[in-house]
Amino acid sequence: GDYDRSIADVKRTLALEPRHFGALTGLGLINMVLERHADALAAFEAALAVHPHLPYAKRMVKRLRALQEKSTI
Repeated sequence: GDYDRSIADVKRTLALEPRHFGALTGLGLINMVLERHADALAAFEAALAVHPHLPYAKRMVKRLRALQEKSTI
């Protein structure tokens, strides 16, 4: 529940290992909870750039893109 500290932990992890897809998906989840959908989408897309076969990240990208389309109408 302490999202600010969690984000700080993720950023530290990514500073050490930028291709840590677990940290990237975690960042996506945190941003979803915080309703930062654009940031969540960017994090999940970054995770897929590292590991293109993550089913959960693929589903989240699809869901977030659909949310983006609805909000622009």
